Amino acid sequence: AAVAPVKSNSSSSSNNNNQDNDNNNTNDNNLRDNSMKRLDQISKNVLQNALRFTGRLRVVEAPRGGIDSNGEEEGPAAHQPGVTIAYALDSYGKEGSGGGTTQRKSRKGGGGARKSSASSSSTSSGAALKEKRLAAYADAKWGKTRRLAAFFDPLDGSGNADAAIPTGTVFGVFDADAAFPRGEIPDMKDTASLARAVLQPGNSLLAAGYCMYSSTTILVFTLGGGTHGFTLDPTINEFVLTHPNMKIPKRGNIYSCNEAYSEGWDDNFKQYLKTIKTGKGESGQRYTQRYIGSMVGDVHRTLMYGGIFCCPSDTEVHHNGNLQLVYKSAPMAYILEHAGGKSTNGENNLLSVKPERVHQRSPCFMGSPEDMDELMTYMSGEQGASQ
Repeated sequence: AAVAPVKSNSSSSSNNNNQDNDNNNTNDNNLRDNSMKRLDQISKNVLQNALRFTGRLRVVEAPRGGIDSNGEEEGPAAHQPGVTIAYALDSYGKEGSGGGTTQRKSRKGGGGARKSSASSSSTSSGAALKEKRLAAYADAKWGKTRRLAAFFDPLDGSGNADAAIPTGTVFGVFDADAAFPRGEIPDMKDTASLARAVLQPGNSLLAAGYCMYSSTTILVFTLGGGTHGFTLDPTINEFVLTHPNMKIPKRGNIYSCNEAYSEGWDDNFKQYLKTIKTGKGESGQRYTQRYIGSMVGDVHRTLMYGGIFCCPSDTEVHHNGNLQLVYKSAPMAYILEHAGGKSTNGENNLLSVKPERVHQRSPCFMGSPEDMDELMTYMSGEQGASQ
């Protein structure tokens, strides 16, 4: 009888300790989530301010709740920070339109002093020369009458920042007019109207790229005629061409995906992974997994070394995939395809999918062409049925 109270107190103490640990873990997770949200907000603000500083862009934000093809917001999270969209105030290089007047006013209003004080600087002269060359290239490639809309994911992988794991910025450029019926002009003051400019399939992109912040800062982009990589040289504060005309290997031996969700994956995809992991695939090699958890880092490694990056849908959590089509998977697939790679959503080419909402998610698979061809034989059921 004397032992019972002691046992009871010990059990109660243990329960209290467990409860305290749970509370501490919850508090730690909440602090981490709040820190990540603040970092997302800061990176978004820095990017938007830099874009506005040019005096050439109207910068808008598509809410996290999403904007459908009718320009309507949806979802309960519309108050949260969203993807940044920069819309050219004027047809590139074109004079005389209302947008051009706005552009010139913004330069006079905020940049007059800067312009006069910097005009004698050789650095400023060099920047102006580069700007003229870029404008000439844009005029030759896209014409002077196009209105361009650029979108940005300011900091992909922000949840990894505290661990010094690679993060990155993803961006893309569309011909904005192509998203509107012939003759319709988007309302420059209406966020929903401007957000429609990026509701286009990835194969309509004019340019796409990413900047990865890791042991070095690397910029990779394509204008549709090859993919090129630049490395930041901090001694001159310039990006230097270090990887011209990048080509993804035709086949790799690395797969990249989060296998924590594998229970809910399609059986054909699970059979594909089982086959390549055991060395029974077409190459005869045993594949190994590499997964950072930052899309920019994982796709960059896939581009450099070959293999396959996968973010499939699952029946448990990510019913439509986990990555946003417009500003994550489509521009990255565009970059890889112009480096010789391939992509799919499991059924169709990823770049052929037309999004209905800015924040629409989609399954995505991209990588080396031979690995992707082999994957599709499983996704279509051909290989799964024969094994």
